[in-house]
Amino acid sequence: MRYPWANNVLLILLIAQLVSGVGALLAGAEWLQWVIWLHVAGAYAIVVVMVWKLALVAHTMRRRPRLTISRVSFLWLMVLLIGALVTGFYWSHSGPHYLGGFSLLTVHGYLAIATLLLSIWHIVAKRFVFRIPAARNRRAFLRLGAIGLAGVLFWRAERSVQAMFALPGAQRRFTGSYETGSFTGRFPQVIWLFDRPPFIDPAHWRLEIDGAVARPLRLSLDELAPLARVTQAALLDCTGGWYTTQEWSGVSLATLLELAGVRDEARSITIESATGYARRFDLDEAGKLLLATHVAGRTLDPGHGFPLRLVAPDRRGFEWVKWVARIEVNTTGAHLQSPLPLQ
Repeated sequence: MRYPWANNVLLILLIAQLVSGVGALLAGAEWLQWVIWLHVAGAYAIVVVMVWKLALVAHTMRRRPRLTISRVSFLWLMVLLIGALVTGFYWSHSGPHYLGGFSLLTVHGYLAIATLLLSIWHIVAKRFVFRIPAARNRRAFLRLGAIGLAGVLFWRAERSVQAMFALPGAQRRFTGSYETGSFTGRFPQVIWLFDRPPFIDPAHWRLEIDGAVARPLRLSLDELAPLARVTQAALLDCTGGWYTTQEWSGVSLATLLELAGVRDEARSITIESATGYARRFDLDEAGKLLLATHVAGRTLDPGHGFPLRLVAPDRRGFEWVKWVARIEVNTTGAHLQSPLPLQ
């Protein structure tokens, strides 16, 4: 078998791309941008190793030119992988583009998931490759290192070329997101996965604060209004590929927790939407979390979370819970949740 090491190197790179891709969805603070750098460098490394992988495929097809289920599945795997690479590179170079109502960045993610699922099947079918010494010896390891270094060099060259020619990609945030509607109050209204905007009657809406607190609260909008004295600028970065900086006004979460009296055993806070969607945060983060009632000087509209939404600086958009209806103070840690919500 020619270039058996290419199979293992490609497998390692695909696993690394999965891990760094999930990390990229979670990375909102600038100190985490190294995760995105690894993801981009890994994409270029995959392009490099595909030179050998495609040569291996071409050699095999010439020797035995027939289609089998295994070969057809592998060809589909290559199509999906190339699609994931092309959509990712095109988004990062030429600006925000959309396909069928989805950003290319979202399409890139879906193609990557499909690639991973099909690659698992292919790996199982071709597991004999792992027994070939040339696929896992010292030279294979050195080739992995050299290809990884090539990926880093291509990534650095990409950034230089974008800056030199003032390409749209040079203006994107480190997460890959492009700016939209900052300080205007006009920005996309999106939801995470299967969450659905509810109809909320402000006259009957109540914010419940319970759990590990001394005084459970149930506040109406009128009762909340005198507490809404905080205004701050914060950047919302959506995993769909856009970001916006807005001026948000509302009540500090720390103020509400002080009114409720947090007990000593409290460790985390769950912010829950009227839809049932919820995210957990460390109790120590309460001081920088805001429950907003207004954006850009105007009352939130239903699509942006009326009557109350969470503003969570340095967190990705799916953490900014909309239509907040409940705050639960927990005696367990914030890590007891899925890194990416499943709802």
